[in-house]
Amino acid sequence: MNISKTSTDLWEYLAKERRPIALYGTGDGADKIIAVLGKYGLKDLIAAVFASDGFVRDRMFRGYNVISYDECCKTISDPNFIVLVCFGSSRPEVLEFVEKIASERELYVPDVPVYGNILFDRSFCESNISDIEEVYSCFADEKSRVCYENYISYKLTGDIKYLANCESDPDDEFNLLSGLRNGVFIDLGAYYGDTVKRFTDKFTGLNPCIALEPERHSFKKLQAYADSVSDKLNVICINALIGSSVRKELVSDSRGRGTRALVNSNVEIKNTREIDVISVDSFELDNVSFIKFDVEGSESEAIDGAVQTILRSHPVMKIACYHRSEDVFAIVKKVLAIRCDYNVYMRHTRCIPGWDTDFYFI
Repeated sequence: MNISKTSTDLWEYLAKERRPIALYGTGDGADKIIAVLGKYGLKDLIAAVFASDGFVRDRMFRGYNVISYDECCKTISDPNFIVLVCFGSSRPEVLEFVEKIASERELYVPDVPVYGNILFDRSFCESNISDIEEVYSCFADEKSRVCYENYISYKLTGDIKYLANCESDPDDEFNLLSGLRNGVFIDLGAYYGDTVKRFTDKFTGLNPCIALEPERHSFKKLQAYADSVSDKLNVICINALIGSSVRKELVSDSRGRGTRALVNSNVEIKNTREIDVISVDSFELDNVSFIKFDVEGSESEAIDGAVQTILRSHPVMKIACYHRSEDVFAIVKKVLAIRCDYNVYMRHTRCIPGWDTDFYFI
């Protein structure tokens, strides 16, 4: 395995350089990056916060006036300032603007965990290098190995060239999944039914579909989609969280994808509601063909609740691996400990930061 040869991670590099930093973006991502900069004693290097032109307005963020990129270039005294991108996007126009900035000055997209508090820095990588190398050796094709090498290098450095090196066309996964047998499709994190539609349009034998979505606004859209296709597809919609066991749990009642994680964080929650938690094994199904796991950092727990189904049905699985730092090795090791007769693949589709990255077990 040939991961980045850098002797430092992004944060150590910024500490060594000590050049002014302009943050591109506001919100939760910027909060996390500011916190890491503070941990490394680098918060004083933040010279400006800027947003895309349509989002500048007259506002403040964490004590900084939110300005435009052009204003940053005019007002920051050191023309060699560094840009850190603090949000996620796969929109072509946004990625084009990021690439434009990167052509003009040093730009990084720091990898901070979507959930959990473990930062993928040099120390974390070095302490888990044996697991990382073990997972690398498990992949069934060279494309997966190239993807993994570049993905790990990106997480260490924040350098988007590594993400570009491991991009795949979104439809490439259809080649991996071409042998899907007819049977039940379980979509964990179904959102408003986009994944159900995408896969059942391609693989008509995936029927019925069990679509689980905990966020109540998205669930209403999911149910509306299920009703609209009921004449040709049986979509069973469940408003619940996925876990390792059946129980009840409190979640934030605010609109958002991270309702579960918020309750277990230090963020002040004004309103909560109780929701069911179910497991894949609680369905007690025998003919599960395909399971998609994209459950906002709960992938590992969801696998724990699917052990009997995996043993019994040997389903093909697509599992998101970008929510927690440890997911890039822990998920593969966990699945192969249940069944060692899977071929393992990895794909990343165009997005910053390193989201939209999945393992496939076939």
